[in-house]
Amino acid sequence: MTQSDEHPQSPRSGDARGTAVADPSDSPKQALRDYHQITRLSESQEDEDRIAEQPKLVSRFYDAVTRFYEFGWGTTFHFSPRRPGESLVESQRRHDEGIGETLRLKPGMEVADLGCGVGGPMISIARATGASITGINFSPLQIERGQRLVAKAGLEDTCRFLYANFMDVPLEDGAFDAIYSFEAVCHAPNNLLLFRELYRLLRPGGEIAIVDWCFTDRFDPDDARHARIRSEIETNNAVPDLLTTTQQVETAQKAGFEIIEAIDQQAEFGDPRAPWYMALQGRDFSFTSWARTPMGRGFTAAVTRLLEFVRIAPSGTSETARFLNVAADALVEGGELEIFTPSFLIHARKPESTEAS
Repeated sequence: MTQSDEHPQSPRSGDARGTAVADPSDSPKQALRDYHQITRLSESQEDEDRIAEQPKLVSRFYDAVTRFYEFGWGTTFHFSPRRPGESLVESQRRHDEGIGETLRLKPGMEVADLGCGVGGPMISIARATGASITGINFSPLQIERGQRLVAKAGLEDTCRFLYANFMDVPLEDGAFDAIYSFEAVCHAPNNLLLFRELYRLLRPGGEIAIVDWCFTDRFDPDDARHARIRSEIETNNAVPDLLTTTQQVETAQKAGFEIIEAIDQQAEFGDPRAPWYMALQGRDFSFTSWARTPMGRGFTAAVTRLLEFVRIAPSGTSETARFLNVAADALVEGGELEIFTPSFLIHARKPESTEAS
């Protein structure tokens, strides 16, 4: 693998406590225009141009959508299996802390949060476990926002950010005792190379807990409706070429990991009356959840069109809102048909002795 390329708009940081500077003149329209170049990349995960370019284009996607995610989701951008009576935020916090328990995190451990967003899960896990966590992210905008959140939480001593392409992390072998990720591996241009990079970064005996988007065994590539849903999910969420749950497990094993557990957390632990996608349906309506509902998303799109027209909102804001509405509808449809899950967990270990691997 080659060294990480710089973000098109920003310098990279030199160490895990450095920062990357977001370009304040950037607009959602320009970011989306850059992201849409992803369609010109090869469909092959073996293609060198795809491996080099896709992480940068995914970063541009997040430059466009992060403000919308924060408006609708707060600081934690992932779904979670719900329990009876739980709000989305409560389920996310329990999910975050549960991953910390799965990996048996504790003070003194060096941990990586792969694709950490603005740091919501990292803050929850650091508070609960006392572990030192490095959030690896390729979006300067998200790092900038995350650093403010970490400072506000008073966790600068245990939480830091590394601006890097997670396909090629500029750290030594065995840098971490454990690695976790929430819904980020799905953005990788080559899943096998990414799992190999995680393997390299992990000390012998260390463990990973990867929660990711996958298609389930119910997905039928020959079903026209399934194929349409897949296309809409992948195109509108920057996750081209999603794997099935079976393929995800096989990929981790090929990289050398010993699988401890591989489960669809929604199917195993979620309340059927409160599926993960209800956050996008309006079924858990409250003042704070309104922005995620179909009505709230429609209202947001209309308002952003008006604000953009009168030049209060930056160019491309309404296009981003429309883009995300299509994404949300596809996710709900995939969830209802049970052909898609955002919560497939792989808990795996790097062998103590790596000679055989």
